[in-house]
Amino acid sequence: MPALMNTFLFVEPLQHYLEYGTRVMQEIVRTYRQPGQIITELIGDEANKEKIKQELQRLNPIFFFGCGHGNVDVWSDECTEVFMRVGDSEVDLMKERVVVLNSCLTAQELGPAIIDAGAETYVGSKEEFWFFVGDAPGTTRSVQSPFLAEYQLEASILQGKSTGDARQDQMRKYDEEINYWTFGEGKDHPNSLELSRILGINKGISTFLGQSTVSPSPRPAILASSFLSPQIVFAVPALLVVYMAYKELQK
Repeated sequence: MPALMNTFLFVEPLQHYLEYGTRVMQEIVRTYRQPGQIITELIGDEANKEKIKQELQRLNPIFFFGCGHGNVDVWSDECTEVFMRVGDSEVDLMKERVVVLNSCLTAQELGPAIIDAGAETYVGSKEEFWFFVGDAPGTTRSVQSPFLAEYQLEASILQGKSTGDARQDQMRKYDEEINYWTFGEGKDHPNSLELSRILGINKGISTFLGQSTVSPSPRPAILASSFLSPQIVFAVPALLVVYMAYKELQK
């Protein structure tokens, strides 16, 4: 059976710094979900291999998003449990889907393998993905900013856009966030230059493979207002950034 349109599965771990991305994605899903869409979020302990496979089989979603640690040929879920590796049968579960992995390095080998397995589209990073951890997850623009840019693709797809149009929105959002820290209201943040720099790095390593004409939720777009209220940016003594590479996940 072909993957089902308007059906989404989001894998959202919390441990090992992954809460920083998950909190932003939860807000995006709450804001941009549309009537008629079937959306399942596996959060925290539910973001495990067994549950993910169950939901893929039960839902047969056209869209699969996974936040997690990774390496060139592997992607992991909660607590760095390996979900799929190049050559594993789990890669075949991505067939006919739009697959987004917010994870380090997977665009090098795993992403192409996912496309070879029959996925419509893959989006991910070819090097380490960086983000700011100077404040608690989801509390300030500084900790949200790298994910606001990266997850614009999901926000646009939920509104009915094609993968190609959503990709263009994602790149524009990166520029918007970079400009915010370089020339806009964020320029006076003590770590504004570093925040701008890591956004530039993440934009440069972002990789799009496969079809640009797929619309996982074909419908007239219903535009929502900004999904995050203005946040107070707190000064921190030094920039704290981490990257999502789990170095012990080797070939």
